[in-house]
Amino acid sequence: MTTWREAKDMPDGPSKISSRGRGPDRVFTGRADVFWKTLVAGLVLLAVAGYFFHSNVTFSKHGVVATAEVLDAGGPHERPTARFVTRAGREIVTKISTDGGDLRAGESLTVEYDERDPTRARELDRSWNWGLPIGLTTVGLAMPAVAGWILLRRRREYPGWDALSSSEIAEIFGALSVPWWPAAPSPATADGSREHEEGRVLMLRQDQQAIHRALPGWDLRAVGAGSDQGRWRAGQRLSTAVEEVWCRRGRGEPWRVRVSLLEQPPPLTT
Repeated sequence: MTTWREAKDMPDGPSKISSRGRGPDRVFTGRADVFWKTLVAGLVLLAVAGYFFHSNVTFSKHGVVATAEVLDAGGPHERPTARFVTRAGREIVTKISTDGGDLRAGESLTVEYDERDPTRARELDRSWNWGLPIGLTTVGLAMPAVAGWILLRRRREYPGWDALSSSEIAEIFGALSVPWWPAAPSPATADGSREHEEGRVLMLRQDQQAIHRALPGWDLRAVGAGSDQGRWRAGQRLSTAVEEVWCRRGRGEPWRVRVSLLEQPPPLTT
């Protein structure tokens, strides 16, 4: 019977091998960040759109149209300065909001100002003033839907982990003519949890096609650098960047086995 040496007798053995791949719960959970980032981005866009809608409503109630003269065209991060006269005869010099078009000093343009506070003024362009928040709202509402789709897709791709027992693994891989080894138990992490070593098998990279012979018809995924590298089909040669192969009976089912690929046999005793 082939067994692992005790950890104290192999300082560079099982600890090094068992740390090559990330834990099964961590390879796909990083993708959940995409869901939250997409959701937050959508909420931010809706908040910005809400600000512009509020501004439009304010100008609809209290806005007055006037002709202004551009005093300073501003710059990439500075709004232009314009001068106009209110209908009460008051001259106003203030910075105005525009649609981003090029302006020149001395140019005349039509502005809309808030009668309650004439220093609040913007270039009169109703298509831009209303089109921008409508566009932001459309995208903002779509992004939570996209986030939900991402989450559901992730759940389908990675519904969880249900490792095969040692006896089931021995029955499946025992028929192979190439060598394989059960993974060494991993030490507990800081929070007391352990890696799912029960469903982990070690094989030589040169014998990788034997995985397909042992698990015909299974859904096999190549995993490297802590991320999913895509489905692995029979006959394909895995690159050295792939460290593990995750195995399940079909898409949407829990992962049952993960096979770590080694360049050389692990140190063992018989």
